[in-house]
Amino acid sequence: MCMVSVAFFASCTQPQGQPTIAVLAEEGYVKDGDVVNLGDTVNFGFVMAANTQTNKELVKVIVKVDGEIYDNDTVIQGTEFTWRGSMVYNLENRDEIVGESLITAIVTDAAGETATTSIKLSLNNPEEPLTEVDFEWYRLGNTQTGLEQYGLKWEQNAKSPFAQIKPMDGVILYKFESTVWNEVKYETQKAAKFADGATTAAMYNNVDVNLANGTYDDVIGTRMPNGTLHLIHVTSHRVGAQQTAGRPVYINGQSK
Repeated sequence: MCMVSVAFFASCTQPQGQPTIAVLAEEGYVKDGDVVNLGDTVNFGFVMAANTQTNKELVKVIVKVDGEIYDNDTVIQGTEFTWRGSMVYNLENRDEIVGESLITAIVTDAAGETATTSIKLSLNNPEEPLTEVDFEWYRLGNTQTGLEQYGLKWEQNAKSPFAQIKPMDGVILYKFESTVWNEVKYETQKAAKFADGATTAAMYNNVDVNLANGTYDDVIGTRMPNGTLHLIHVTSHRVGAQQTAGRPVYINGQSK
């Protein structure tokens, strides 16, 4: 006849001397096969108990997420223990179902016997991908267009001469590594990059308008006074033919 643990039923086929471990079956906690959203807090837990024949106390639990140690520091005592944890998944996203995750727990008792269980999750991204929008910034004399919607102004062309583009009042200008443009595909990813990994700047001045044309791989961004974030990829510029007010300059790229 099977013995009954306070936490759960021990299996009749339980190996000699091995403790038991199971996924915590509690409201608000994930179970094997669940689909979870990126950006949401995921609660998970495990219930473990000593072997009903040896009654050896539990001494340690190790929890891994996709092979990486999540918790290796929890030292436990007694013959029963419930472990709880939580995390937020943020992954490089491809499709609606963006991947899977395996959470594994290993419990060890005082005799050195171990038992393992795991939770396999599917990761879902509920967000719509960001849309890339082409832009063209134009300046001729004191006339400029296309920048105001990003909270920017083309103040002047300085020595070399470089286009000096600055944030408007209340707007914060950022500079990013060029790789950020391809890394950011969703709004939550964009917000994360602005929060961690961005450098504020007083001016963007990498476009040399002394040249007839040029190509770039510059990623900048702006935070508007209302909190709206613009990620901007400057890719090229060209200078038009001489006019009465001077030579028009066009800067092109994409935003999202």
